[in-house]
Amino acid sequence: MMTRFRHTGRYAGLRRLVFWRFGPLYVLLFSLLLALAGPTAYPGDLEYWQKWSVHIFRRGLSNAYELPGLDYNPLYHYFLWAFGQLAGSEAAIQSHVHGLKVFTLLFDFAGAVLAASFLRGAWQRFVGSLWLLLNVGYLYNTLIWQQVDAIYTTLVFAAVVLALRRHGAASLVAYVLALNAKLQAIVFLPPLLLLWLPLWRQAGRQLALGLAAATVVQLLLLAPFVWGGERSYLGHIIGINTSAVSVYPYVTVNTFNLWVLLMPDAVLWVPDTLVKLGLRYRTWGLLAFGAASAAVLLPLLALAWQRWRTRRPFAATDARQVLLVCGLIPLVFCYFNTEMHERYWHPAVLFLGAYALCTRRWLPYALVSVGYALNLHAVFNSYHEPSWLLRHPRPVALLFTAALGMGAYYLYLEVRRQWGRLPQG
Repeated sequence: MMTRFRHTGRYAGLRRLVFWRFGPLYVLLFSLLLALAGPTAYPGDLEYWQKWSVHIFRRGLSNAYELPGLDYNPLYHYFLWAFGQLAGSEAAIQSHVHGLKVFTLLFDFAGAVLAASFLRGAWQRFVGSLWLLLNVGYLYNTLIWQQVDAIYTTLVFAAVVLALRRHGAASLVAYVLALNAKLQAIVFLPPLLLLWLPLWRQAGRQLALGLAAATVVQLLLLAPFVWGGERSYLGHIIGINTSAVSVYPYVTVNTFNLWVLLMPDAVLWVPDTLVKLGLRYRTWGLLAFGAASAAVLLPLLALAWQRWRTRRPFAATDARQVLLVCGLIPLVFCYFNTEMHERYWHPAVLFLGAYALCTRRWLPYALVSVGYALNLHAVFNSYHEPSWLLRHPRPVALLFTAALGMGAYYLYLEVRRQWGRLPQG
């Protein structure tokens, strides 16, 4: 598979992403997936969507944060507001709340299409996107669980792709939108900074333009909640983000990671404030994550330094390594840290899927997809009664362990390949 971009005109990127010839097939697949998924949803989350949507319909978008317990960042509330306007009544919102899947599935499709844009040829890109759009591990979060992790994941992915294609300002705006969808996007700030810095050094105007555009977008997103309601909810929004840590102070919140391998009873809500060898479990997790993420980022740091010194931004030929690093970051984030939810694996599927399309190295993508689907399914089925997998999570944790090991090995191969062709001195 070829990973080199072709700039054949001002609208080449648009043609590459939209795939006009296959539009009807995408619409058909989109409709079929929604029909097959039907009204399935995780009951606890579905109750929140209903309550939040009805409240926003009654009180308006500007007073969304008036509702106690509403703890999402601003972006998704715009979708809840739009859904309410389309539904037209509280009864319709309650009856058709599963229609919210439409908004999130659009992001799933956008992510798959964007991942496939690394390939050449309209047919190759269409088939490439199906490797994600027919993957249960990629779609379970949206279609079965009815959660919204696809939104921030696709926005982060877009930020990375735009940076690789030297659109620094647009990349920064996409990342700001991702942060406004979910705070988990913060783990991608280090790799994105490494992508942006050489680009901004070569084209300083992009930095100023990007910061200005990102500031405007952020102000527009916050404006209804700060100036449009009965009072300003800015402090509440800031509090949501500053108090996100330790809301669930347990070694794992149903994520089948390293902790279930170390502690057989980890899924039974073991506090991460317990002390081992003088440090809390939470601290051990953070130290392990810090060390692992530093190791994953080190090759990208070396490449960014090389680009900085030679005044050349990242290029299309760097996409393989960048995609792999960005796929490993959410893996180590979920694998080593405490307090992780099962849905936090989601970005790894998209980034490793894009890496697989570029390189045909499918194993990390396959292992993460299977592990993620099983982890979600185990928790989904355990809402009323614990499932077998929730009682025996170690086999699934081993899938993520193997994915992390294979990803590290492939990163080593990418470093050898990349370093071998970089100019020395």
